[in-house]
Amino acid sequence: MKRILALTAIVAVALLGTSCKSSSGDIFPMSVGSAWHMDILLMGGATTASLDTVQTGTATNTAVEKVTLTNGKDVVRFRTDGAITIRRPDPLSDTTIISTNYAYYREDGDWILGYSAIDDSTADTVMVTSPTVGKTWTSGTNATATVVGQEDVTVKAGTYKNAWKLQVTYTTDSDITEMYYWYAKGVGLVKFHYGFTIQGYTQDYTQELTSSDVK
Repeated sequence: MKRILALTAIVAVALLGTSCKSSSGDIFPMSVGSAWHMDILLMGGATTASLDTVQTGTATNTAVEKVTLTNGKDVVRFRTDGAITIRRPDPLSDTTIISTNYAYYREDGDWILGYSAIDDSTADTVMVTSPTVGKTWTSGTNATATVVGQEDVTVKAGTYKNAWKLQVTYTTDSDITEMYYWYAKGVGLVKFHYGFTIQGYTQDYTQELTSSDVK
């Protein structure tokens, strides 16, 4: 699960602006020195009609350098610098949490593989390099990913035409959570969203690209 959620912070390249963008190139670019910026919004509440802001934040993701894992695989190290503000009701003050995390990615044939640490010996399958509708794979021990189609998606960085939509279903003994990712070729991940309701409480999470710089 931690690897799947980490994907929400790994994005790739887009020109800035609000016009429609028809992308070409890699589905998951990994150019060293590139940086991507995301906005984060977490809403929660008793009903979907009255959700309150629970958390807001930003994540800056940078392709830092090429390194070699202890298992001998060559990868690109990504750093995520996050700032999450937890909204608290009066008279309590909001709390901001600053964090830095790392993840490691490489292309292997038709697949993008991800590792959570430099000494991680087992990869998770993150994305397929050439998506097709209906393509399915497993990620970790509890998740199944399926390419469900293409659609235009609008985020703060602009509108991306024919982005590939990926559904990841995460299953535990107690519940099933469906998460959605939108990838644009030559851009990478431009949006991530999930929502669920448990015991009357609804949670809705969105992360979207605001700007980026590719080298």
